Amino acid sequence: MTRTFEVKLPLEEGYRRFTLFALELLDAVTLSRVSNGVKVVADGLKGKPTVNASRLFVWLQEEGNLRKISIEPGQLPYESVELAAADLNSSLTTIELQPRADYAFAAGITGLRGTLIEERVVAPQTPVPVPNAEVHLRWLDDSGIWHDAPTTSHTDKKRGDFVSILRLNPTEVPDLDPSGKVTVRLHARRDGISAKEPVLVISADAAATHQSVIRVMEAARLAGLSQITFTTQSSK
Repeated sequence: MTRTFEVKLPLEEGYRRFTLFALELLDAVTLSRVSNGVKVVADGLKGKPTVNASRLFVWLQEEGNLRKISIEPGQLPYESVELAAADLNSSLTTIELQPRADYAFAAGITGLRGTLIEERVVAPQTPVPVPNAEVHLRWLDDSGIWHDAPTTSHTDKKRGDFVSILRLNPTEVPDLDPSGKVTVRLHARRDGISAKEPVLVISADAAATHQSVIRVMEAARLAGLSQITFTTQSSK
């Protein structure tokens, strides 16, 4: 005759691991986590990060002098990122990967794609691009107050191409004109410098070509204006 009976045994600890820090990489457009195809290096540490089941980059505790974190997106359409050790949180740091000019947007995303150059030239001359300039959008709310978009991108080094997106929280309400359009400003800074100056308003619908918008922007630059307001059709 057999019967079951309860047995209680003490738990035995196999091993213990201590986490030094972790990184969460997010697509700045969709806010989804990114882990595949990205190279993340901790300068000053010997160990490589482990990507856990939650798609977080985790470093185990070790002796070393962390200097910076470098993030290279490889073939993914994001900008490279460098983060100083002092900018890390003690446990988890979230980094939004900003889209490059070749980012493929899904329907319903509000954004602007363009090129920043030094001056307009006549073909066959090639315009000189403005590399690594900070670019972001500002939007007008229903109270007449301007707000900075939470994402800042940069022009590339070869052609000065850029893309800038507008991402609103559910509680944020933009000002809509009678035709249902929202007003945004494109703000650019080179070498960390931006001037206070008049704002040019450009109204363009979906039929306007990319080149026509760039020509208007270039005319504004020649007139000494770098802050431009666009009125665009809001997504339904």
